[in-house]
Amino acid sequence: MNAARKIWNGWSLTARMLTLVLSLFSGMLLLIGASQAGNAVGLKENTVVTDNNIKLGDVFYGLEGGADKVLGPAPQPGTDMVLNARTLMRVAIALDVPWRPTSTADQVVLSRAATTVCSESIKDELRKALAAKGLAGKYDLDFLGQAPEITLPHDQPATFDITEVSFDPEKDTFTANLSAPSGGNAIHRAKLSGKIERVTSIPVLRETLRSGTIIGMNDIELVDMPTKSLNNEYIMNADELNGMTPRRFIHAGKPIQAGEIEAPRIVARGDAVTMVFQEGMLSLTAMGKALENGAKGDLIRVVNTASNRTVQAVVTAEREVTVQAE
Repeated sequence: MNAARKIWNGWSLTARMLTLVLSLFSGMLLLIGASQAGNAVGLKENTVVTDNNIKLGDVFYGLEGGADKVLGPAPQPGTDMVLNARTLMRVAIALDVPWRPTSTADQVVLSRAATTVCSESIKDELRKALAAKGLAGKYDLDFLGQAPEITLPHDQPATFDITEVSFDPEKDTFTANLSAPSGGNAIHRAKLSGKIERVTSIPVLRETLRSGTIIGMNDIELVDMPTKSLNNEYIMNADELNGMTPRRFIHAGKPIQAGEIEAPRIVARGDAVTMVFQEGMLSLTAMGKALENGAKGDLIRVVNTASNRTVQAVVTAEREVTVQAE
């Protein structure tokens, strides 16, 4: 019995020692893992490159050295380059970088920093140059090919010069030379050419309106339309729309023809109306009944409900007509 107890106590001591050793070992593994995680090499998924070359440090973070190692030429200013998982793995193996892809979706997008000049800025300066050549009035610039835009290295100013401008008033065409950032330092050159598209401001509706809706000045805006696409049927003055109503409906932003609008009906057939009899300084009123629809200024037939006599009267206000003395 004593011998068995000694054996059991011996096993218990051994088990406790093993448990202590395993606990210490596990703690050491956790510390090592945490240290490695803190120094882990990872991907810079999106990087803006300002140099002419791509470096290892543009692709990976957490490197212990070699971040300045050149991998190849950078993309052109304003453009991107994508390194997929296979390419990244080859780079990592070749340069002994402790990183491997976790999936085929791993990638790095390298964007080259750039200074850009938008086409609107170029158009503004070209308009000034064309004005100096005698071009006046409202117009759009219709370039041959894509509208110009300048992309320069990021360390260059967003400036440009326009020179050798010419304008043909008979054909409404233009040409010009563009140099950026300047004529004396021309990193970017372009030949500009195109046509002058004459435009005219015309009134249109801000929203689509249907018949019966009275058009007010708040419903109207002026937009520029190509002059060659307009004809004499279109309404050119906003005052001609104010107070009118669509015959059916008019779409927003669409040029409006005179036949698409009408004066709103302020007297409907069958309405009880006030009849005003005007003769010199004398003015009398009576009740009548409209036999026709009428807008302001229309001449309609009205029956006097007292005398049952039918007369011609001019619509002067809502449910009011004026009968002129015979």
